[in-house]
Amino acid sequence: MDHLALIEAEGVALLAATSEHLDSPVPTCPGWSSRRLLRHVGRLLHSVSVVVPRGTTDPPPPNPPAPTDDDGLIAYYRRSLDDLLRVLRETDPALPAWNHTGVAPPVAGFWRRRLAQELTVHRWDADNAIGTARPPAAEVAADGVDELLTILLPGERARATTGLAHGGVHVHLTDVEGEWLVALAGNDVTVTREHAKGDAALRGPAARVLLALWGRLPFDHPDLAAFGDVALLSALRTGV
Repeated sequence: MDHLALIEAEGVALLAATSEHLDSPVPTCPGWSSRRLLRHVGRLLHSVSVVVPRGTTDPPPPNPPAPTDDDGLIAYYRRSLDDLLRVLRETDPALPAWNHTGVAPPVAGFWRRRLAQELTVHRWDADNAIGTARPPAAEVAADGVDELLTILLPGERARATTGLAHGGVHVHLTDVEGEWLVALAGNDVTVTREHAKGDAALRGPAARVLLALWGRLPFDHPDLAAFGDVALLSALRTGV
């Protein structure tokens, strides 16, 4: 999968969806406007463009605030996206680089997939805010489900101190290849890519599963099927 092409396409689409509707509320990010969404993503792009070329796994410096005026914010986002793409294209993916997971290898290449998926979900947020939501392609969504289950979830759960559900969850995509058994035990997460029975199961098209795991859709959405101890499904959710 060409994550850099996906970053560029989704990054441009997100700007197009937000820049003319900055005051629109974003229902899937409660309390946010499209302006805040643009600021959030722009600051992330800027931060990573600084982190990646440093050649160190040390935590990054503080990230300066984005401009507060609308024209300045839009220009800042465009510049941040351009800078990020240039940095990712010019940097060896194996170069040491910090990341927040504590699970994924601390190398520059981590950020290609992470930002491709971040922009995919937030572009959907932006489109949904103006009534034009376009789901991600099945292959892209399957890659996002795999990233969430095998990297983001284990990293977040390892840092958690409360609310740790226990059990096994089977996730099965119906429109593209993809099956996972996620075993939750304390702070540990073990994920195997297999067809196996869990205490709960979630089945559906890749895009719907991805959006449900990111809290954008309910698990009882008509396109999804949830079985068993469905309360366990919420333990798979992560991020904003």
